[in-house]
Amino acid sequence: MNSRERVQAVIHGQIPDRIPIDIGGSTLTGISVDEYIEVADYLGIDCEMPKVVDQYQMLARVEGPIRDWFHSDVICLENPTVSWGYKNRNWKPWRTETGNNVLVPGEFNVKRLENGSLELKDCDGKTAGRMPKGGLYFDRIFPNIKINLMDEIEFMDPDEFKKTIPLYTDEELKIIEKRGDFFAKNTELSVLGEFLKGNLGTSGVFAGHPFTQWMCVVMLEPDYAVSLVEAYAERTIENFKLYRQAVGNNIDTIFVSSTDFGTQNAEFYRPDVFKEIYFPSYKKINDYIHGNSEYKIIFHSCGSIRNILPYFVEAGVDILNPVQISAAGMDAGELKKEFGDKIIFWGGGIDTQHIYPDGTAEEVRAHVKERIEILGKDGGFVFTPIHNTQYGVPPENIEAMIETVLKYGRYDSGRGEK
Repeated sequence: MNSRERVQAVIHGQIPDRIPIDIGGSTLTGISVDEYIEVADYLGIDCEMPKVVDQYQMLARVEGPIRDWFHSDVICLENPTVSWGYKNRNWKPWRTETGNNVLVPGEFNVKRLENGSLELKDCDGKTAGRMPKGGLYFDRIFPNIKINLMDEIEFMDPDEFKKTIPLYTDEELKIIEKRGDFFAKNTELSVLGEFLKGNLGTSGVFAGHPFTQWMCVVMLEPDYAVSLVEAYAERTIENFKLYRQAVGNNIDTIFVSSTDFGTQNAEFYRPDVFKEIYFPSYKKINDYIHGNSEYKIIFHSCGSIRNILPYFVEAGVDILNPVQISAAGMDAGELKKEFGDKIIFWGGGIDTQHIYPDGTAEEVRAHVKERIEILGKDGGFVFTPIHNTQYGVPPENIEAMIETVLKYGRYDSGRGEK
């Protein structure tokens, strides 16, 4: 099997020759640009100046020999416009806080403050993020949003709110169409559509409100909260119609929601609250996508979400990422037993909080082998770490992880040496 056939087998309920691998196939299964350079140095590969395709998370575009070394079966159909409205074009050199030379979009606009931190402006020139001196990522800044819980809630008209959510432009759609066609015709990789414009991502689920205020809105004004989430869902479907026309059949999977609904210990909302506020809109979106394409739908949510997973399934979610097995109630065996025949696990391959960065290579091998035996049983599993590979993970651990998947993740001739 080639990579595309391998992934297609899994997402359509069949058994592939081996468990597919995704490293760098999306901005939620990617790798820090500084870590990417560390891997290149470890391999003795000149990766030149890698491109930072997601400036918020500072992620590298995974290309060429390094993608081959990862044995990654997935390639990302990126959106042309990413963080803070920047367009990934007209690349220019920039130096990270760790001293690495990388490429960033021409619109990327930062300046050094007196305290040594970096201040970032969005495409409209407004302060949008800050990175502390020596930091690795930008923290989002919302200067015009109130965060005082004593302030009166500023209610928005749902129709007016919907108009503030941008639609894909003709320019963006032409780029997406061209890239998707190229990947489909010139690679054997499975193409993942990063449909992140106008979807129920982080900004969508809070509907223009600061997080703390939105949590109050959900409990005190549920009808209002529902109306805003519905407006976002309607805009999502409008955007999907445009996206689908551009992409056609060139992708296998599509990221529909990038929202975190869980903390380390529990969900943000009680299951009944999630069902009231979000479930109807998620189902509406998913039903439309399933009714108008062959795409399999991926939902991302970090944290403990065990108690709302039944609603994900009922809403038509096909694939769950990142499967944070380190969170409360997210035991891999229990998840596989209860949901293994209902949803694809695209993640959970290795604990990124402890084992991946801090374990020995042997601990990584043992951990990954265990996850393969549990989540990979009878198919339904795409291997990827729990979220992005961060700076500081020893390249030896990445190598041990990949070698273990290749050795024990086979279905066509057993599972390697036991």
